[in-house]
Amino acid sequence: MGSLTGELAARQSAVRARVEELEGEVAVFTSLLEAERERLERLTVTQETLEELAADGVRVDETPQPQAGPVGGGRVAGGLGMEEVPS
Repeated sequence: MGSLTGELAARQSAVRARVEELEGEVAVFTSLLEAERERLERLTVTQETLEELAADGVRVDETPQPQAGPVGGGRVAGGLGMEEVPS
């Protein structure tokens, strides 16, 4: 009987470890799913806003306008820190 209870305990331990592993994977996938749902919601709201603007007769450009100035305010990271870039 001792070998049967030992085998049962070993199987329980293996299954318990697998359950914990799967629970960890579920947590990761749940987090990824939530992030993608939020992204989808933002895209849906953006689409609805564009449709509302178009329905109101507002022209919606499909190409973004260039930025007014350089990104970072004309500063770049140099070897010794931030350096000004001439305009």
